[in-house]
Amino acid sequence: MQFFPDMSTFIKIGNFQITWYAIIILTGAFLAYYLTLRQVRKWGYKDEIFENFFLLLLPIGILGARIYYVIFEWEQYAADPISILYIWNGGLAIYGGIIAGTIFGIFYFRHYRIDILRMADAIFPNLMLAQAIGRWGNFMNQEAYGGIVSADYYAHWPAFIRDNMYIDGYFRQPTFLYESIGNIIGFILITFVYKKYGRKKRGDLMFAYLSWYGMVRFFVEGLRSDSLMIGNIRVSQMLSLLLVLAGVLGILGVWHRLFKNVWPFKKQKPAVIFDLDGTLVDTKELIYKSFIHTFEKYKPGYHLSEEELKSFLGPSLKNSFLRYFDESQIDEIIAYYREFNHAHHDEFIKEVPNVEQTLKYLKENGYPLAVMSNKLSDIVRMGLQCFKLEDYFEVILGGEEISESKPSPQGILEACEKLHVPHDNVIYVGDSPTDIQACKNMAAFSVAFVLEESRKEEMEKEKPCALIQDMKELITLVKEDKEWSDTTI
Repeated sequence: MQFFPDMSTFIKIGNFQITWYAIIILTGAFLAYYLTLRQVRKWGYKDEIFENFFLLLLPIGILGARIYYVIFEWEQYAADPISILYIWNGGLAIYGGIIAGTIFGIFYFRHYRIDILRMADAIFPNLMLAQAIGRWGNFMNQEAYGGIVSADYYAHWPAFIRDNMYIDGYFRQPTFLYESIGNIIGFILITFVYKKYGRKKRGDLMFAYLSWYGMVRFFVEGLRSDSLMIGNIRVSQMLSLLLVLAGVLGILGVWHRLFKNVWPFKKQKPAVIFDLDGTLVDTKELIYKSFIHTFEKYKPGYHLSEEELKSFLGPSLKNSFLRYFDESQIDEIIAYYREFNHAHHDEFIKEVPNVEQTLKYLKENGYPLAVMSNKLSDIVRMGLQCFKLEDYFEVILGGEEISESKPSPQGILEACEKLHVPHDNVIYVGDSPTDIQACKNMAAFSVAFVLEESRKEEMEKEKPCALIQDMKELITLVKEDKEWSDTTI
């Protein structure tokens, strides 16, 4: 039999050493961090918010895990309290880390006005993967093992597992491996199956984690020979049952119903942000005539087809003109376009039916309202003033005030900041593919407004969260019990 007496050490130089335990724990933590960061980026969060969270969470989680372990193993440390600091020798209880990390996360994300249930759905499934990896740190430290088994038990196992499970003169059950495999299965089921086909509300992925991990840990803990105990009760089994109960009740919606008027389960009214052209006012004819007039001067003899004219609805003027002209001409061409557009604005602009009725309802019922358009803000205001719509909006953003034009989500994010609302619950209503793409780029709830039947197919291809053909349908939509974000992202 080959025996590995010191598999715990990765490298040792003099009195300095790096343990496998530390490497494996940190590998799991950084993988969970990377996967979560990739998700929250898709939701439009700034990297530094989650980077700072992780940098603070790591020591807080380790501290919580250590304190929890020491509390239940105090007799081991009472005679030599300094050994409490020797975490590289093992002795971290994951439940302590989860409790400490959760309490910290609640305060941290509330400070940034981020929906905690939404963030928990991003974090907890990846935490399960980190735990699966972390259990191999227990293996390297020869801890978290089960009862005695015969040598035959490992007849077909890899030698390195068999040999490191030979502890104190006996072969031991590899309970670390049971839990690691259970966690990997849970991560796959929650991330790739339940997330797509089962979840119904925010918090469901967190509740699925609690249910699955609690179940796995309960059964694995029953096989371990080094459990933390209170009398004859295994502490982790007791806590696991509580997690399963909390998770199942959460999935069934009990917590949402019991605490529907209490944060974080209280539903928030979404901010409703509108595009201007083709959404609040009908400017199609004005835009067409402005482009035709501009092309007559700068590209004489060129005939713009109907499809080309349609393609100008949505993108910024710069992006539209760059398809036909050299960049050195663009500023002059845009100025000429705007001169004509401004002079003939009231002549060609038209009213969109039921817009004022809809805005009045939203305003009276406390929905934060904004307009965000690629157009210059003075032209946006001109369009709103034509039909006395300006006073309905708390924020009006034009293209010169936005750092990046659509399909970048920056305009929607900046509108949320000026409204002083988080962007976890936001509806953006627009009539062009770039409007829907901007929503997709931050997972906002996209509403495609189709004024003309001929554009319906084009908008459906973008897969908006909802499609309406009459603006008053928005009143019915906002009354629905929905997550006001794109849950497919």
